Amino acid sequence: MIRSFHGNLLIRLAPTAVAILVALAPLAAQDTTAALRYKGLTITPVGFFAGEALWRSRNLTADVPSAYNSIPFDGTSDAALSEFRATSRQSRIGMLASGKANENTVSGLIEGDFLGVGINSTSNETNSYVFRIRQAWASVTTASKLTLAGGQMWSLLTTNKTGMLPRSEDAPLTIESQFVPGFNWARQTAFRVVKTVDATSFGVALEGAQTTFSARNAPANVLVGQPGGGFLNAQSTYSIDPAPDLIAKVAFDPKGWGHWEVKAIGRAMRDRFVDPASTSGGTRTLNTTAAAIGIGTYIPVMMDNRNVVDLGLSALYGTGIGRYGTSQLPDATVDADGSLKPITAAHALLSIETHPTTQLDVYGYGGVEYEDRADFVNSAGKGVGYGSPLNGNAGCTVEAIPGGLYSPASGAPCNADTRNIWQATAGFWYRFYKGSAGTVQWGLQFSHTARNTWSGLGVQPQGTDNMAFSSFRLVLP
Repeated sequence: MIRSFHGNLLIRLAPTAVAILVALAPLAAQDTTAALRYKGLTITPVGFFAGEALWRSRNLTADVPSAYNSIPFDGTSDAALSEFRATSRQSRIGMLASGKANENTVSGLIEGDFLGVGINSTSNETNSYVFRIRQAWASVTTASKLTLAGGQMWSLLTTNKTGMLPRSEDAPLTIESQFVPGFNWARQTAFRVVKTVDATSFGVALEGAQTTFSARNAPANVLVGQPGGGFLNAQSTYSIDPAPDLIAKVAFDPKGWGHWEVKAIGRAMRDRFVDPASTSGGTRTLNTTAAAIGIGTYIPVMMDNRNVVDLGLSALYGTGIGRYGTSQLPDATVDADGSLKPITAAHALLSIETHPTTQLDVYGYGGVEYEDRADFVNSAGKGVGYGSPLNGNAGCTVEAIPGGLYSPASGAPCNADTRNIWQATAGFWYRFYKGSAGTVQWGLQFSHTARNTWSGLGVQPQGTDNMAFSSFRLVLP
C-alpha cells in the first residue's frame, strides 16, 4: 500500500517536475546575468586573474612596474645582469555598484591588486604580498548632468576617452603596470566636480598633493619631508604640502570627431629653512608655486560599425609635474638658499591601438619625459640643485665592489641627473574566448627604453633597457 502511494505521488509530480526542468533549461544553457541586484543597487564584479612573466636586459630588481628613472648606467653591475621574474601580483579584484536615487544616478567603485609591499613580503617561498587599493570612490550625477565625485581615483590630469567622469580614462593597454613614459597620471584621493553641457564638459578637482625632489649639495638645514608616522609608511618620505593640487579641464566630444581636451594644474610647495643662529636670514618657511598646461585627444576610427584604430596624443608642459609622469622624475630641487625650485618639464605620448579583428588588439606607443636643468652655485663654489655641470660623474659607469652579498656597490660619486627618458613600446592582446564566462586572453609586450643625463664633470652616463612581458588572464565578464 505504501509503494502504491509513493508511485501515485511520483506520477502526479512528474508533469510538474518536467515543466520546471523545461523552464530552467534556457538558464542552464546560457547565463545572461550581467550583474547582481541588491536592494536598489546593481553590483558588477570587476577585475581579472593573471599569470605573468617579465624579462629585462638590465636588472632593476623590480616586479611588473618598472622604475624607469633607475635604469642602470652602462658599466655598472646591474647593466651587466639581466632579470627574469614571474608574478601574479597584478591580479585585480573589484566591485562597481550603481543605482538610481530619485532622478540622480549614484555609483561607487572599489578596486585593488597586490602590487604593494609589507614588512614581511618576500619572494622566497609563499610570495605573499599585501593587498593595495587602486581606486575607491563614490559619485552622484544629477538629471542636469552635474557630477560630484570623491575618493581615490585616476587624476583629472589623465586623458579621457570621452567626457571626464571616472572610468573613462584612456590608459595604455600595456602589460607593464607602470605604463609608458609620457603618460600623465596618478591615482590619488580627489574631490571632483564635472558639468556636461551637450558635447562639452567642464571639470575641476582638488587632489592629494605630494612633492618629489632631488637635490645635489643641498644645505643641511633644510626640511622638505619626513618619514611616515600615524599609519603612513615609516620606510617612505612624505612632503609637507600646504594645499591640494588644483586641476581644471575642458573636454569636447563632437560627434564623429573623437575626444579633445585642454587642462591645467596649479601646485603649492614649501620647505622649512632652520637657522636658529640667524646666520643666513633666520628660520623661515619658504613657499613656492608650480603650474603646467596640457592637451589630450582620443580619436577612434570606425569601419563596419566598430573601432579598427584608436589614435591618441597627449602633452604636458610646465613646472613641478614630475610625479604626474610615468618615469617619476622629481618635481623640484633645492636652491643654495634652501628654497624649493620647481623643475621645468615636458611630457608627450603618441599612441596607436589597432583592432584587426574582434579577437585581436595590436598597440604601439612612443613617449618621452624631459627635465630641464635647475642648477645653482653655493658659497663654496659647488654645484647645487638638479643637472649641475659642476658635479662629478666618475662613479656612474664604474662597477665597484659590492658591500656584501645583498649590498649595492659604493665607489666614486655619481651625480648624474636624468635629462630625458624615452620609450618605444609594441604589443598585442589575443582573446581566445569572450562570453558569459569572462574573457580568456594572452598578451605579449616588448619595449626599448633609454635614459639620458645632463653633462657633468667626467663622463655623461646613459642607460638603455629592453623589456619583454607576457600575460595570461581571465577577465571577469
